[in-house]
Amino acid sequence: MALSSTVGSRHPLRVGARPVVAVIGLLVTCLSAACGSAASSASSAPPVPVTPAVPVSAPVRTAAVAPPVTARPLAASAPVSGCPRYSAATYGIDPNRVADTGGGAQLVTVVAPAARSWAGTFTAWARGADDCWRPVLFAGQPAQPFRAQTGYGGLLPIAQRVPGDWATPTGLFPFGTTVYGNSTVSPTTRYPYHHLVCGDWWDEQPGSPAYDTFQHVPCGITPPYGDDSEALWTEIQPYQHFIDVKMPSPPDNGAGIFLHDDMPEGYTEGCVALPNAELDAVLGWLNPVGRPHILITIG
Repeated sequence: MALSSTVGSRHPLRVGARPVVAVIGLLVTCLSAACGSAASSASSAPPVPVTPAVPVSAPVRTAAVAPPVTARPLAASAPVSGCPRYSAATYGIDPNRVADTGGGAQLVTVVAPAARSWAGTFTAWARGADDCWRPVLFAGQPAQPFRAQTGYGGLLPIAQRVPGDWATPTGLFPFGTTVYGNSTVSPTTRYPYHHLVCGDWWDEQPGSPAYDTFQHVPCGITPPYGDDSEALWTEIQPYQHFIDVKMPSPPDNGAGIFLHDDMPEGYTEGCVALPNAELDAVLGWLNPVGRPHILITIG
């Protein structure tokens, strides 16, 4: 709307003197021309769209809610100050960031990518005088990590495992105190070595007083627990050398869990297995003085 019309309609002039009317008329004419020009210029430009600062349908703000706590299979801790950091993408886990590693100076970690895996990342670690874990370098062997076979039944917490499920138990466990094998040559000078012979068994019968231990009976005699147990001397290929992993008992749901030679099938019946040369290097490195443990988990 033109300003002249606005003034005329909203502010009628009631002055009787003709000069005054003329002056006012002249002023109104000038103002009308100027404002009309401005209005015409403004109307020729496209309108600028206006975006509301807050949409009409903007959601109502609510107080922030903390995410739910997720159970962790391992207790994590702050990294030890000054220790190297190791990529989980390479090693599966960084023991310098794990709260409980058994309290010793030697640790083996086995990290599978998923609960249904048949293999995992295997690393032997040594704790130095600075309290930091570092991967071991084995002479004549490829740099770690190694690839280890695990159970056909995947990986399960020891509390959920049942005999015969062929699952590798997850958790932190100590190693046994003897190395066994069908080979006449021992891979270690630090542990006692038992060369397997006819009559050597591993008792795996739940409820047996000798559950999850090495037992010897006269050759040709089947012990009472024989149906559920292993005749060790007959397992030539996988048991060239092995060391047992100590399972908690009770409950009797994990026996005969060994670190042994790998299997041609590509999986084990619940044990952890390495190629022969790598296994022998690890067994030769393990030292009972270092209180070695094995940590088996899912990455």
